[in-house]
Amino acid sequence: MSMDVAAWMSLRGIMTAQQEKRPLSRVTVRRVLAFARPHRALLAGFLVLSVVGAFLAVATPLLAGRVVDALVNHQPYRTVLTLAIIIAGIAIAEAGLGLLSRWLSARIGEGLILDLRRAVFDHVLQMPIERFAPILRAFG
Repeated sequence: MSMDVAAWMSLRGIMTAQQEKRPLSRVTVRRVLAFARPHRALLAGFLVLSVVGAFLAVATPLLAGRVVDALVNHQPYRTVLTLAIIIAGIAIAEAGLGLLSRWLSARIGEGLILDLRRAVFDHVLQMPIERFAPILRAFG
């Protein structure tokens, strides 16, 4: 068996093992929420941006339908132009919100990872050195 196949089989085993685990307990949910607490403002902002982005995504096809209706009903050129400008403005707003949303998502994710790493590091520092004796002997 080649190294690539072994790596993929190992990865598949890890992924399926994670799927077979028991559901989250209340204790685990509380711990996760404790890590999320310092990021409340960013999470709220991300949620608001996501909702606004969803509304903008729905608005574009609705306005496009109104453009078609305006063309079919021979409404004034100004109506079609106004709707097209609004659609273009929505597209620009969606792009800006998308960038801001991705930035917030990355900042939240990296912040959570940093908090988790600090917690693990602090926990390891609190452990007695004897706990690491077998590891030290293996490398010593």
